[in-house]
Amino acid sequence: MLQDSSSNQTSPNVLTNQTNQTFEGSREAVRHIIIGSPLGVRRTIHQLHALRYEEAVRWTHPIAIPDDRIIITPEQGEIMSLLVKLIRLE
Repeated sequence: MLQDSSSNQTSPNVLTNQTNQTFEGSREAVRHIIIGSPLGVRRTIHQLHALRYEEAVRWTHPIAIPDDRIIITPEQGEIMSLLVKLIRLE
């Protein structure tokens, strides 16, 4: 869940996992975060769509990161993996 910090302009947006969503069988809800320039983020979303990974309309609208920071609070035992990929912006 992404909490809006509009009530307190000095605190960053906070991404928390308030419910560990698991579905029937071995499926699990995973969260993807793309951080980059607006053009780079849009290009990545459209590349994932072209690869039939996910429909572009399923992503949220762009969210500004206040003061160049974001806090992610995982549930106990969760890990995070970061991929840096060079993409063409042409």
